[in-house]
Amino acid sequence: MAVQEARRPDPLRGLPMKVGLVCRHFLSTRGGLERYTVTLAAELLRRGHDVHVFAHGGERLPDLHFHPVPFFPLSSPGKNLSFAFMASRRIAPLRLDVVQSMERIWNQDIFRASDGINPVQMAQRYPNPWLRRFKAVTPRRRALTFLERRIFERGGARFVMTNSRLVRDQVLHHYRVSEDRVRVIYNSVDTSRFNPAARERLGAPLRRRYGIGPEDRLILFAGNEFRLKGLSVLLEAVAGLDARKIRIIVAGSDSAAPYRSRARRLGLGDAVVFAGYQKALEGFYGAADLFVLPTRYDPFANVCLEAMACGTPVMTTRMNGVSEVIETGRDGFVLRDVSVGELAASLRAYLAVDDPRALGARACQKASSFTMEAHMRDLLALYADVIEDKRG
Repeated sequence: MAVQEARRPDPLRGLPMKVGLVCRHFLSTRGGLERYTVTLAAELLRRGHDVHVFAHGGERLPDLHFHPVPFFPLSSPGKNLSFAFMASRRIAPLRLDVVQSMERIWNQDIFRASDGINPVQMAQRYPNPWLRRFKAVTPRRRALTFLERRIFERGGARFVMTNSRLVRDQVLHHYRVSEDRVRVIYNSVDTSRFNPAARERLGAPLRRRYGIGPEDRLILFAGNEFRLKGLSVLLEAVAGLDARKIRIIVAGSDSAAPYRSRARRLGLGDAVVFAGYQKALEGFYGAADLFVLPTRYDPFANVCLEAMACGTPVMTTRMNGVSEVIETGRDGFVLRDVSVGELAASLRAYLAVDDPRALGARACQKASSFTMEAHMRDLLALYADVIEDKRG
């Protein structure tokens, strides 16, 4: 019996586990959720675990077991429901020790609610209550509601993992789920890629490329949904400051035309540069004096942690989970709401800081603690709880 006990998977003692990871697209080039899954799979493999990925398509890593999951492609609810069903069917016969899903599926040990939850997404996307009621009964939203209720209230997941207290509190508010089943594990940042050396190596050339002088204060905004991320609020706040030395670079794949016109109407003219989608942001973080993301909702915006790791202070809203790790006036600024007045006041406070470099240095120091090692320590502790829960 002693030998059998020793062979049991034990993540805290480093004994190998069979781990299943679920992600619709297993691609490091796609988005934050997908990059996280690829990075996690590689880290688990590096630690000697047997890793199985369940996805519709994506990359292949050495020693990784890849299980293709088909889904019905013709409609959004069809995709969600068919992927949930087929992924669970693929997983069932394999007797995995832990299944961590980044997608809403029928059954999983851990559901990582990295993109927030449906009721909060609805409230942020559709502020008008009448429009929100209409959208709530569309097939896509009904499918998401059905899946979330199964996960949170009907035993579809043993544990829920969130990347911020913000999302944890929202899950507890909107669904009947036991508090001890919801765990907060913050995202990590790759400090070998995002670090102050980017400022020294890449920042100055990028500033020269865009004609930004050494006396200019450069604000960086990065995001793909300009309306939800608050770009209009940023433009109006800067326009009201009468600060001629402020420049803005906007990086992201959303349509720039309406915001370029808005910037001209506000008198910002050439002060705003629309750089389009950027695969690598290190140089932009290094060039910027301040990273601003007045988002209406972000469970935990990785771009903020990346900017901090590069030594660039961050200004964002309390509706961004990363705000939980920012101390206003010390290593960044947290806005109480998404309003022009609130953002303008915080920008004035930043411009009045005697030593903005010290602000950036403290931001870098704060971000340096969010390592993959720290993330894995907390995640493996959760895996241990899953295994113990199964033993019952």
